[in-house]
Amino acid sequence: MLETSQMNRRVCAFVLGLAGALTPSARASAQTPPAAPVPPLVAPRPEPAPAPSGPPPIEAQTPSPSEPNPPLAAPPPGPPPPVSPPEPLPAAPVPGTVPTTWGPTLPDESVVETGAPGPVARPRLSAAVGLGFSFDSVGFNDDAHALPAFFTVLGIGDGPFGFDLSAFASSARREDRMSSSPLDRLAVDAFGVVRPGIWYRPDDRRFNARVVHSLAAELGLGLERDGRSAISATRFLVHTGARLDLPLSPASEPTEVRLRFAVRRGIGLYTPKLYGTSASDVTNVTDSAAELYVALVVVF
Repeated sequence: MLETSQMNRRVCAFVLGLAGALTPSARASAQTPPAAPVPPLVAPRPEPAPAPSGPPPIEAQTPSPSEPNPPLAAPPPGPPPPVSPPEPLPAAPVPGTVPTTWGPTLPDESVVETGAPGPVARPRLSAAVGLGFSFDSVGFNDDAHALPAFFTVLGIGDGPFGFDLSAFASSARREDRMSSSPLDRLAVDAFGVVRPGIWYRPDDRRFNARVVHSLAAELGLGLERDGRSAISATRFLVHTGARLDLPLSPASEPTEVRLRFAVRRGIGLYTPKLYGTSASDVTNVTDSAAELYVALVVVF
């Protein structure tokens, strides 16, 4: 019994001593800062080099005779397509109130080009010069006498309607002046022309049809001077007339030559008087019977 108690005391003393020895070392380790880690002495393994981007060498692609044919490698990818730059945004219109060097700006106007217009077809023109007779009884004691007359006509338009200017002059011969007192007439007329025959087969270009197409009636106004030597008078008149053209050139020619047969008559709006040397020598200027003439016409 005594031996057991002694052994227990020894065990307790050993445990207390061991606990006292371990307590200072734990306190010291708690107060001491941790030491820095020591790097390993083994050198780091180098990283493998990146594989080349180009195709493998020829030796690597050629299989050995003992090995089976390897699968064909895919072709290397080509360079990426170039990237197109973005389209620029349209510029904003400048307000009209913004002042510039040349003044306020105007809004943009879109210009639309059209085709060139075709040539404008002008009306056909004509010129006629002719000779004829004026059947006049003024100044004669008997019936009307045929006095030589000269005619010129300029025309605009060769269709159903036209417009002409004409000049007419007549003069008595010497033998007529010896026995009578005839008048000399000079007139300028402006008149319209109507060709009703054109509506009959307008596309027919045969000779007979062209003659029918040339049938025309004249109506307009004129101014006439009538007199003898220094004694003269003027009168306004209404121009009337008719005409017919005979073609002398083929229809295919751009310029036509025609022979015209025409009649003209002026109707006076009033009757002037011519006074001679005596009080009884008074001549009333009345209308002539008619004027007939033949003219050469050029239509172009």
